[in-house]
Amino acid sequence: MIFFLLIARLTYVQIFKSSEFKAYASLQHSIFTEIQPLRGIVFDRNLKELAVNTVSYSIFATNEFAVGKELEDKLASVLNVDVNKLSAKLNPHKNFVWLKRNVSPEISAKIKGLNVPGLGQLRRNKRFYPNGSLAGHVIGFSDIDNKGLEGVELYCDSYLSGIKGWRLAHRDAKRRELICWGYRSILPADGYNLVLTIDSVIQGIVERHTQYAARKYKAISATAIVMEPHSGEILALYNYPDYDLNNFGDYESSVHRNLAITDIFEPGSSFKFVTAAAAIEEGRVKPEDKFFCEKGRYRIGGRLLHDYKPYGEISFKEIMEHSSNIGMAKVAQLLGEEALYKYIKDFGFGSLTGIDLPGEVKGIVRAPKEWSGASITSIPIGHEVAVTPMQLICGISCLANDGILVKPKILKFIQDKDGRIIKSFPRHVVRRVVSAKTAAALAEILAGCVENGTGKEAGVRGYKTAGKTGTAQKVNPEGGYYEGRYFSSFVGFVPADEPVICILVVLNEPRPQYFGGRCAAPVFSKIATETLRYLKMSDETKRVN
Repeated sequence: MIFFLLIARLTYVQIFKSSEFKAYASLQHSIFTEIQPLRGIVFDRNLKELAVNTVSYSIFATNEFAVGKELEDKLASVLNVDVNKLSAKLNPHKNFVWLKRNVSPEISAKIKGLNVPGLGQLRRNKRFYPNGSLAGHVIGFSDIDNKGLEGVELYCDSYLSGIKGWRLAHRDAKRRELICWGYRSILPADGYNLVLTIDSVIQGIVERHTQYAARKYKAISATAIVMEPHSGEILALYNYPDYDLNNFGDYESSVHRNLAITDIFEPGSSFKFVTAAAAIEEGRVKPEDKFFCEKGRYRIGGRLLHDYKPYGEISFKEIMEHSSNIGMAKVAQLLGEEALYKYIKDFGFGSLTGIDLPGEVKGIVRAPKEWSGASITSIPIGHEVAVTPMQLICGISCLANDGILVKPKILKFIQDKDGRIIKSFPRHVVRRVVSAKTAAALAEILAGCVENGTGKEAGVRGYKTAGKTGTAQKVNPEGGYYEGRYFSSFVGFVPADEPVICILVVLNEPRPQYFGGRCAAPVFSKIATETLRYLKMSDETKRVN
């Protein structure tokens, strides 16, 4: 009986299950290995490397590792890890465990020198950021498996990551790979390279001056952006506090956030250019028209408006120069709710700018049907609206660009490893917001804000500068405003008559000084002065070459 059972079992295995067992046997004697592609390099506009690849090693142990205190102490010393934590990982019942990932070639060599059975390592490519924190919120970072997590590393991950390859080879009884027998492979396709609009020199200028001001005034955070108004190219973008991209895990996740596009604030007086442009475009006011500013106190719609100084009758141009809330509220009443709302939306507020970075928010702009009786006097002076820094600089750049709003961009083009351009990102016009004539009139008025008004400290020697200060109380989420907590800002462009760059500076809760004209305007001046000098030198060098 037993004999017949054995015959039946043998027949079943040989005839009905033979293919399954052959496949299993093949796996036991084969090595299937994924081949990782090289992640694409990230360059600035001048092809300076911002993100590259370097080699790292990850150390692992299998169940062949002989657990023992002396060896564990030695291994912990080489890996620079706590021996107790290492011992907890080394379990003889586990087939495989990572001991430490992303170690240097020097540590890898020491591990190899130990020559311990069951102790192995995996060589792979690791992301490296040669400039540390420079442009960190633009570049972002990738994880241990080279998957983008923030910035353009995330936004362009499909271009950067490439396609994995593989190889299948047989091995002998000692598990050695036999390349010459049964070897098959598909090579990986490396990722494409990114060329950004960022200029590393201008980025460094912006970071240095913004960081200094943020620390000087003990600000919670700060943002600064430099934009080329005609093309929409972002030449620099910085958020304070910053972080070292090579050690991003050492920082709170909130520090990774790109405040320029993820955080909103009430802009205050730096928003007044929107109302001013709308009123001139609609023919409601002319720069020389006079308004009575009620000696600094004006009650309307159940709200009491104040001016910093008690102004009487002043021109519309002077209303902007002195940043009169009362004067601007009266201008908005002439304009009307629907027209004001239309221009706010046309300037891009309440909508995504469409910049090629992850995490952008729309901000808050309510339709007129949701306004209160006081909204027509609050919104024109930058209250009851919430904007991102990116929206604000795009709005002012519209005036610097003859009234045309363009989409901001970080990506210049994508290229393969041989330098061939795979995809380019041309200028994208969103819409015309105001006429070139209105834009020129606003440029002249905003130049007066710097020459004669609250923005004097934003002036750039040798250049006519246009811009607007902003000092806004911070909104309390539970209602009303925080006492003594402000956003300080300045947004503008230079030269005023033929703009080359737009610059925005925002400080969050500077103290003890908090006025935009005193905190943010000087930062604008320093950034503009150095950037224009650099651009002039760069142009001269190009002409010589």
